[in-house]
Amino acid sequence: MKTAFYFGLLLCLIGTANLILWIGLSTKDLSFEQTKALYLSYFPVFFRNVTLITLLGIAFGCFSAYLLIRSQGLTDIGYRRVGQLFIGLNTLLIMWQAFSLM
Repeated sequence: MKTAFYFGLLLCLIGTANLILWIGLSTKDLSFEQTKALYLSYFPVFFRNVTLITLLGIAFGCFSAYLLIRSQGLTDIGYRRVGQLFIGLNTLLIMWQAFSLM
């Protein structure tokens, strides 16, 4: 159970870091195309597809939420509270990523 909890946290933090990267780059005084090119430059060449990155972010968020929900059976109240917080964060990240696909 604790392994699922920590793996769920890791996946959530990866999605959060990706969103923070995008927000940080978009605050610079660059055009959208320049910002997008700069954002994609942080990824390997074979992975430079915005739709693929977004779909992977949604998949990470869903799997992370699943793992965190599954780990809610842990007896320690601290794990449950942190898990609930990150489940909420995952929900927001999934909605953000799904909205960006439109």
